[in-house]
Formats: sequence, C-alpha cells, structure tokens
Amino acid sequence: MVLVVALLAAACSRPSAKDCEEGLRNWFTLVFWEKAETEIAAAPPEQREALRAAKTKEKDTQLEGGLHLAINQCRGARDHDGVKCMKAATTGAQARKCRAPKDE
Repeated sequence: MVLVVALLAAACSRPSAKDCEEGLRNWFTLVFWEKAETEIAAAPPEQREALRAAKTKEKDTQLEGGLHLAINQCRGARDHDGVKCMKAATTGAQARKCRAPKDE
C-alpha cells in the first residue's frame, strides 16, 4: 500500500514554481529576441539602438504581465521534461520545440 501511494505521489508531482519560472523566462526571452532581432536588423542603422531599447522594455512588460499565469499553467501541466527543455534551450528554435504539441 505504501508503495502504491508513493508511486501515485510521484506521478502527480509538479515542477517547482522556480523551475517553471526559469524555464519560461528563458523560453520567452529566446523567442522574443529571435523576432525582435529580425525587426531591428531591418530598421535603418540610426534607429536600431532606440528600437533595441524599446524592445527591451516591451519584453520586460510582456513577460512580467503574463508570468504568474504561465507559471501556474506550467506547474499544472506536470511536464518536467518540457521545463528542463525550456531551461536548457539556447535558441528560439530549440525553445519552440519544447512547447510543441506532443504526438500521441
């Protein structure tokens, strides 16, 4: 009986709020800057520094505005592998793969 309870508890475990936050911050930052860098590169050279500063503020505002809800959703999904993937990603493409729908 104790073994069954232990196995059920392990199956229902959730990623920590800290792990979810770290993974989500990394994921969002990578995906955001991938798009932003394209926009910045397309801007006239004399406007790029100001655009980069504006994009930095935009990223911070968007991230903080949705982070609490995203952490709750992350924990509820119980996807430890997805969280590890988001934390380890180093490019926007890698980050997007972490959140791709799972094949059934």
